[in-house]
Amino acid sequence: MNISGKIYSLVGILCLSALVIGATSLYSVNEYSKQMAQYKLVSDRVYLGERLNRLVTAVVMEARGIYAAKDTEAAKKFADGITENLGDMQTVLTTWTPLVDPAQKPVFDTLLARSAEFRTFRMETARLGTEDSPKAANAQGNNDANRSNRKAFQKAIDSMVETDQAHLVEVTAGIEAFKESVFLLVSLITVIGLAAGTGLGVYIARVHLSNPILRITRTIREVADGRFDIEVPFAGRKDEI
Repeated sequence: MNISGKIYSLVGILCLSALVIGATSLYSVNEYSKQMAQYKLVSDRVYLGERLNRLVTAVVMEARGIYAAKDTEAAKKFADGITENLGDMQTVLTTWTPLVDPAQKPVFDTLLARSAEFRTFRMETARLGTEDSPKAANAQGNNDANRSNRKAFQKAIDSMVETDQAHLVEVTAGIEAFKESVFLLVSLITVIGLAAGTGLGVYIARVHLSNPILRITRTIREVADGRFDIEVPFAGRKDEI
């Protein structure tokens, strides 16, 4: 191989290193985007679960306002609050439904059923408070059986949120591990590429360029000094030397 070919080999190694680093970086960006999308999905589920739980509590607080109201007119604003919060609950559930992990689907279906029961029950509380009397609403909603059902409903929500929170921790750990592995991989490829390029460059420069040129220079000087019986170095080489 002539000298230009060796130099092209050096350039090829450096280009190959750059291509490998570029391909690794593109893969990393794509994979990181997927992992961040998964992170957003799980964090959205956690947020929606926590919001649903807060809305359940808000409905309960509005119901207590009805129980304490002096008449149906005074109970109206609390009934409106119940209706509004129940509407927000439905919006949360509609948003949450397509995000649910298939493994959680049976639990979520139970949650939807409990939510429908809760909605029906609390709409009746609001109706009684505004159409009958706060006392009738209190008799319907303020009892141990209802409190037990509501606590079970919120416990089911908490269970799903806790599962998603645990999953979120796993996803976060996976992202951090991926970032570290990519950093190490890119660093390793860079070091190997630079080492190979530098090593080949030094080898070509010293063995195929510098040393031969120095020997030829010495030979020329010896010839100039009148020594014509010396051996011409590198006469058999097929490259530029």
